[in-house]
Amino acid sequence: MANLIGLDARLYRGVAGATASTLMSNVRKVKLSREKAKADISRRGSRWKLTRTTTIAASVEFEMLADDADADLAAIRAAWEGNTPLAFKVVDKENGHGVDADWEITKFDRNEDEEKEEVYSVSIEPTYVTRYPVEV
Repeated sequence: MANLIGLDARLYRGVAGATASTLMSNVRKVKLSREKAKADISRRGSRWKLTRTTTIAASVEFEMLADDADADLAAIRAAWEGNTPLAFKVVDKENGHGVDADWEITKFDRNEDEEKEEVYSVSIEPTYVTRYPVEV
């Protein structure tokens, strides 16, 4: 039987300032994006345009079903409304590779399609409160 790539991906939530340890179960379509900014390091008279990578921009997007009993959704809603960060760790499998950081909620949209379930779309980006983002 073939392995399903991404089946074991994990998204953890926690209190800002510490590594997230609560596994979130009410999530789907989790997407971790990382992109490096570029600096032009070309020299005058150089025939080639030369580039050096600098800072890393990261973001995570995911969906959650609207469930009033879900503690993760309640924590994200409270962080959105209170403009406070949360710790999230997004990895490709248990003890896998990804990013561990304190994140700000940058998008908290609700879709109420009458023929489907009510879904929240969430986007988060790293912030510095008590710790810097870490590649794990």
